[in-house]
Amino acid sequence: MKQMKFINRSFILFLALLIVGGCSKDLGNYNYKDTNAITITGLLEANHPTGRIYEIPFNDTIRLNPTVEGTLSASDTTQLTFEWKVDSVTISKSKNLFYVANKRYGKISAEFTVTDKSTGITSSYNCFLNIVNPYKWGYYVLTQNKSKEASLYCLSSITKKASFDQVLLPKLGKLGQNPVSISGTKKYGASSSDFYNVLTIGVQDAVNPVVVIDSREFVPTLLYNSSSYVGGGNFGLRPSQVMNDLYNDVIYVVNKGKFHVLRKGAIALPAFIDDPTDYQVAPNGVAAPLGNGRYFMSIYDEKNKKVRVWDNGITANEYVYINDYKDILGHELMNGKIFLACSYANIPSINHIYLFKQDNQLYSYRLDYGADYKPKSFSLLGTGPIPTSGSLGYVYFDGPTSRWFMAIGKTIYMASYLGVEFQKYVQLPADATGDIVKFKILDGKLMIATNDQSASKPGSIYIYNANTLAMEQSFPHVVDEIVDLHLGVLTQ
Repeated sequence: MKQMKFINRSFILFLALLIVGGCSKDLGNYNYKDTNAITITGLLEANHPTGRIYEIPFNDTIRLNPTVEGTLSASDTTQLTFEWKVDSVTISKSKNLFYVANKRYGKISAEFTVTDKSTGITSSYNCFLNIVNPYKWGYYVLTQNKSKEASLYCLSSITKKASFDQVLLPKLGKLGQNPVSISGTKKYGASSSDFYNVLTIGVQDAVNPVVVIDSREFVPTLLYNSSSYVGGGNFGLRPSQVMNDLYNDVIYVVNKGKFHVLRKGAIALPAFIDDPTDYQVAPNGVAAPLGNGRYFMSIYDEKNKKVRVWDNGITANEYVYINDYKDILGHELMNGKIFLACSYANIPSINHIYLFKQDNQLYSYRLDYGADYKPKSFSLLGTGPIPTSGSLGYVYFDGPTSRWFMAIGKTIYMASYLGVEFQKYVQLPADATGDIVKFKILDGKLMIATNDQSASKPGSIYIYNANTLAMEQSFPHVVDEIVDLHLGVLTQ
């Protein structure tokens, strides 16, 4: 018992000493100083370096001038050292970076390090320099000269050079003769500003009439010619319409009036190859299905003067159409009228819309689908007068805004898909020469092309802000006759 009491007393004494020691004043010899925390600003900001990407055209120079401040030293940098590394190689020992992008294409790392000599503490900033073809982003124009030879021009939105330059394709050579169209999609990386364009060019008389091009280095990634056809016989590829799907890596082509799907380097058999009526797709007659072409398709058959509606039976057999729907309720509404354009609309769900004219009146129709994804009926959406006299130019339906657009002379008119009451949208300045032949609205920009055949360089281009409709740039008589155009710029 005595031994137990001794142990308890010893334990209590130990605890008391521990408490007293913990509460005693610390008389150690310490020298507390504030840390000179370094901040780096004046450069691209993002939560991660993958979001900090500087786009630099090959052979161009980038100059980065960061602001460096310390919590103690403020803007005094005499006690600081600097280092810029690009692609793991030291480029500069000064605060500012001056770098000529002439080593290679692609995305390379860059790191800026600031060291406080008095403490040895470092601060760093990381980003990427994306060395690109200057035409990776821009306004693209497909032209033909008097000999019908095709050329591609681009106004780069990366460089500050305000001119349309001819884009040479060294791995492809000449594009051919009788160009048809240019279209494209964007391929994104880690952010909305990290993208390149995939361009699809169609030319009737060429070694490769359909070409898919990667805008990063302007090299072809897919080439389509007569040997790409999966069927037998004496097949010749001379397309009259070429368009890419906006959401899938497929291309829709009209060849000798027949509808084909191109993908992965192969040209499929024409839809309904044994059609007894020998359908012929009209100009502007493919209702581009905005991603649902694997299941649904509609075309206007100019030979038989009727809308054709197809699907693949809603099966996994994508783009192979097996159902050709005839005598859909309301099909007679379009009898006797002249076809202008059609499109997949998705308003409010799966449907297609069509625009016709008769005399000076316009008619808009919609094809609705039932809950079973089968076409149900055509209905009249609205009618309205052609907005002015003159020949109708380019007409198309803009899916994102659900509006019809058409060009007459030097003016573009716009109408809701419901009412077809066309109102003036934008008018070129009075000194603009030639009539509007093509226009595209995309990424916050409106790009308009005119041709004046009396000029040595017939093609003129006008670029507007699509939100304010203010003209931003004009390029009168800068290229040959314009056939088509495409926008591939950073979204505004």
